[in-house]
Amino acid sequence: MIKQTINNLFKNSKYSNLGLAMVLLGIALWLMPRYFFWPPQYVSLMNDDGIDAIAVFVGVGLLVYAAISAHDNKIAGILLVGSAAFVTSIMVVEVLHMIFVGQFKMSVPAVLCLYMLLNILDVARNRNTKE
Repeated sequence: MIKQTINNLFKNSKYSNLGLAMVLLGIALWLMPRYFFWPPQYVSLMNDDGIDAIAVFVGVGLLVYAAISAHDNKIAGILLVGSAAFVTSIMVVEVLHMIFVGQFKMSVPAVLCLYMLLNILDVARNRNTKE
């Protein structure tokens, strides 16, 4: 059973990679409670642990989806939309920090979020919707 699960993770590597990236992104944001600081009126919302938990939850969902090789279009759609929405929102906030506060150290994470978003969209476009 473990061997089959590992084989499924490799067979569905795009979902596995996205799931792992989402889990790591959520944990990284969870461990940095003051990562976002602008605009000041939304700092508590942007640094909320519940939002970080959403990324971890969606990432674990993608990993489980890849591991059991379910091929359910509704589940895959929900997981891909959730991950795309989360990554897009993080990227937008990082770009806003760059533009309005001059924190260009957020350019690398923003580019990585863009890359991750493009991968999510590629998986969504190329997945088999017939199964």
